[in-house]
Amino acid sequence: MANAIDYIDWRGDLSFDVSPFNEVDNLLLCRLTSLDFTGIVPADGEMPLAEAARLYFERYGDEDRRLGVLLAPGSVTMVKRMLQSARFSRLVLADYENRVDERRELQFCAVTVLVPDGTAFVAFRGTDDTLVAWKEDFYMGSMRTVPAQEEAAAYLCRAAWRYEQPLRVGGHSKGGNLSVYAAMSAPEEVQARLLDVYNNDGPGFRDSVGGTEGYRRVKERIHTILPQYSLVGVLLKTDDDFEIVESCETGISAHNGFTWQVKGRRFVRCADFPFRTRVFSEAMRGWTEDLSYDERRELTNLFFGALESTGARTLTDLTAQKLRKAAAVTRELLSREENRAMLADKFELLLREYIASAKKELPRGRMRVKRGRDR
Repeated sequence: MANAIDYIDWRGDLSFDVSPFNEVDNLLLCRLTSLDFTGIVPADGEMPLAEAARLYFERYGDEDRRLGVLLAPGSVTMVKRMLQSARFSRLVLADYENRVDERRELQFCAVTVLVPDGTAFVAFRGTDDTLVAWKEDFYMGSMRTVPAQEEAAAYLCRAAWRYEQPLRVGGHSKGGNLSVYAAMSAPEEVQARLLDVYNNDGPGFRDSVGGTEGYRRVKERIHTILPQYSLVGVLLKTDDDFEIVESCETGISAHNGFTWQVKGRRFVRCADFPFRTRVFSEAMRGWTEDLSYDERRELTNLFFGALESTGARTLTDLTAQKLRKAAAVTRELLSREENRAMLADKFELLLREYIASAKKELPRGRMRVKRGRDR
């Protein structure tokens, strides 16, 4: 079956006037943020996608490369296909921001895409390769807000002030969480201009947001899309209704939106998560709910403290030698009785939650397998 890049070949000759904006278009525009347009697309201005791509290829080459653990290759191929299509070749990129601030423990990237249908799409990048980004993600489970969420809310307001047309907002992975947070935090006059909010396999929030007035005003416009083997989008608390879509991969590889199966203008739907996704989701939810916010922060600081002690700034920097150093630091930290006891207790709790979730789901999982065989 086909994916989002194949979709460009299928529908690239159809303008947005003929075939209106859809959920696959959303994923493609979100993936534009995975390319580093720093110093290419202005932070306060506009540039046609064709020009931005030309300058990008001059600087980095025109071959796909892995940009991080969760930023799989494919974006360069996507842009090349876009430029050959009537549907996407006239996209304009604007107001590009890309910042990593270790002091604030912030990783944030966003771009506004001006679409030929007369709308503006605000896209937020997900987690990149930096340790700061991953640490900020972990803090989502212990802090009410993280810096990237605050930056996303401010960016959306600036885009709404700068562009008068109707707005869409979206992101993949952490970017999906940022899109929901920015939309629900926006002033009412900005929310009134939002057509859609896309959360592509992004995690939820530390606490339920369903009771907040800002969330209730945009809830019906939020589209949460999760692959059948989701490991990211099922984390933390979510109040959104969601759609489950087929992926040609399993495990963390299914997080890559280019593995999601496409038919026509939509992703192919699944009736439910498979057995192991349900077990993982329930186990992680039970585990985090049994930890206090202080305990979550303590675990995060312990883990990333060991990694940062190696001098690494990105996951790619973590060579075998540096990982051995991180392991040595971890052993030293665990020599302290209080740290060792805390970790032992918390991981024992995770194991208990996983076993309990598996037992709870097992009859359901078995019945599903049997029905599939009967067909």
